[in-house]
Amino acid sequence: MTGPSWAGLTTAVVAISFLAVTAHAGDNGAIFRTVVAKDCAAVGPEAVCLGAPLTQGSTATALDVLRDIYPGLGLDGKGSRFAGAEAVEAASDPDAGAPADRAVDIGARETADIAVIDAGKAAYAAAVSGGVVAVAQIKPAYKPLGRLQVVTDPGGPTNGFRLLLAAIDNPLAVTISSHFSSQEGFDSLHLVGVVGGQLVDLYDGPYLYSLAEATEHCELLDHREVVATLEVRKQSHHGLGDIGIAVDYTATCINGEKRLPVEKKSFPMRLAYDGTHYDGDSSALDDFNSAFTE
Repeated sequence: MTGPSWAGLTTAVVAISFLAVTAHAGDNGAIFRTVVAKDCAAVGPEAVCLGAPLTQGSTATALDVLRDIYPGLGLDGKGSRFAGAEAVEAASDPDAGAPADRAVDIGARETADIAVIDAGKAAYAAAVSGGVVAVAQIKPAYKPLGRLQVVTDPGGPTNGFRLLLAAIDNPLAVTISSHFSSQEGFDSLHLVGVVGGQLVDLYDGPYLYSLAEATEHCELLDHREVVATLEVRKQSHHGLGDIGIAVDYTATCINGEKRLPVEKKSFPMRLAYDGTHYDGDSSALDDFNSAFTE
């Protein structure tokens, strides 16, 4: 594990320690933030410095976690190797996870996101870059827990969405693969997590759809779906907490500067761990979206 060496770390630690979200049932978990390779003292709250400690009580940095994806990555965010990763079952291009020698430049050629969650005596970090998610324990000691290729949409990027804690030793990383085509937007979520000490594929979905179209009465009728809730519930199965998800749909009629909501719906769902994967029923949302896409 590489220790941080940049000046101004005291300022950076104070600015970044908020990253470690303490997890509890009913919590929406930790959000992912962009990793930047620059002077840590110059990094604002919307981003994470590549070389600064991620949380109090640990010297682990975003660089340490990203080196599981890009071996030999430097403090300047540059490298020459992609470690690759096993693809999840729903991967759009499993071969894209093959190891390769290639130029890496965090913030220029590649984007990187990271989130941190605190479980008391332990803390965990998840990084997403190059279509791969890597998870590591960062407190009390640094320990890589695995990486997986999680690109499920071939048309756009994959980013970190939320880091949850299903149990004391079981961090869950939710990623989102997205693309926009003409007037349509597509977002697919994917869930991986640490079970038995290693990162495994757990759930594919839900899928969100958005559409902006001109109609007789609206210059633009904006159909939009967003994740309103994504949280760990108190109830658990096989030792892992259930996951509650709610997707909210709104239709807004836009004429000039006037915006008039014309329809709202919510699609709640619950995921339960069956001993190998999470399982849940998203048919109401899928059926609703099929009316737009078929």
